[in-house]
Amino acid sequence: DVARRAFVQQSLSRIHGGVLEFKQCRFDRCSFAEMEPSRISFVDCEFLKCEMSNLPLRGAALKRVRFSDCHLTGLALEKAALSDVLFQNCMMDYLSLSETKLDRVRFDRCRLRESLWVNGKLGRVAFAEADLVQSEWSYTPLKGQDLSTSRIDGIRIALPDLYGLRITTDQLAALSGLL
Repeated sequence: DVARRAFVQQSLSRIHGGVLEFKQCRFDRCSFAEMEPSRISFVDCEFLKCEMSNLPLRGAALKRVRFSDCHLTGLALEKAALSDVLFQNCMMDYLSLSETKLDRVRFDRCRLRESLWVNGKLGRVAFAEADLVQSEWSYTPLKGQDLSTSRIDGIRIALPDLYGLRITTDQLAALSGLL
């Protein structure tokens, strides 16, 4: 376990295999390229302008974590659990969420183009001015979600999963192709 540490402009790419937990850590302009832990968790951590593209985080746990201005393109969160997480101004194109549970997660001004949401559980997830263009939702019901401030052009989703979704009348045209 790593606790109460600040990492500034460091490369954390040498971590392969094993179980690792970070508590109360701050990562500022760090790179996680080619990091492949067996299992990883971040609790009470903050990420500022970090590079985490194409990082495979299978089974990861993120609790009370904040990402600001991070590059997370191709991040794979499979069978992960996220609670009380804020993504702010992050580049998250091609994000892959498969069998992931999200509770009290907020995507604030994030770009999530062509993201993939498969068999997810969304509890109190907020999308504020998110770019979800061409995202694909499979077996991930959006009941109770509010995408009214987000871009949803080209979104792909099954009609039953749309039930209870909040959008504007202007956004309805973006979904008309699903009918």
